[in-house]
Amino acid sequence: MPTHRRRFAFGPSSSIATVDDAPLIRPISPPAEEDQAVRGGRTDDGPNDRATIRHLPDLHDIETLSARYVRQTFKPHAHDEYLFGVIESGVHAVWCRGTMNRVPAGTVVTMHPGDVHYGGGGHACGWCQRMLYVSEAGMRAILSDMADREITGSLDFTDAFHARPDLACRFSALHAVLHGSLEALARDVALDDLMRAILTELVPGVVPEDRNAPDGRIRDAIEYLRSRVDENVTLDELCRVADLRRRQTIAAFRRHTGLPPHAWHVQQKIGRVKRLLRDGMSAAQAAAETGFADQSHMARHFLGIVGVTPGAYARG
Repeated sequence: MPTHRRRFAFGPSSSIATVDDAPLIRPISPPAEEDQAVRGGRTDDGPNDRATIRHLPDLHDIETLSARYVRQTFKPHAHDEYLFGVIESGVHAVWCRGTMNRVPAGTVVTMHPGDVHYGGGGHACGWCQRMLYVSEAGMRAILSDMADREITGSLDFTDAFHARPDLACRFSALHAVLHGSLEALARDVALDDLMRAILTELVPGVVPEDRNAPDGRIRDAIEYLRSRVDENVTLDELCRVADLRRRQTIAAFRRHTGLPPHAWHVQQKIGRVKRLLRDGMSAAQAAAETGFADQSHMARHFLGIVGVTPGAYARG
């Protein structure tokens, strides 16, 4: 474990420390839309256990994990990265920072690089968890982007376990996009929203308020995205066009369109799909023409925006 690390302690958070007698919080329902297969990820299934892990080298080199564990037990270990997680259901029994904890659903987990921990199921049915691993360099980059200035220190979370059911629900939904989406912009914005949610609630003061927020060349970025309806555009591309930081670009995009970049881009894609279907093109070909991974991927977004399936729309 590292013994010398400069940390910023931004304030206390409510925690659950040892929760041996705590009642179980209602389990979080899994998000309705998460890609069935995490492409580019790895799966490790033991008896009654299911886990997938995804490495995103182009997004601060982070890793995401989604797992249901029943028989799994972890040996004492520590990570080189910051660990952010949520317990979605069941109970995880975990030793950390000198205390054995029974961590129920609705708990958000924060660990520093080098925090030794171990454990397993705290209930016969095991537990479900989602985890995000961010390197110290990646965390500094994220903090610098949010603070609009260079951050050289490290985060210091007073506690490892936080009883925050509302934050846990948001964590679960955003992590599902980060872990499962095939769209680069969706993953980019999900990571930004997830880190802002965690830091705003658990370390108040690190994320500044958006006062006199700059717009840069956001209109150019909007047109850039509009003209690339069939491409998998990244947030970094939009930042270069807008001449803004990641956080600033997302905020400016929301102010000008009412939507974050990925949602606005998907809406443009679906608009083009509608025109192609009206011209007699098949749904499969329309999906390919607009940059969707496949027809089912397009159809989910189509139904969510238009309210009917592509087939029903074409017949109408």
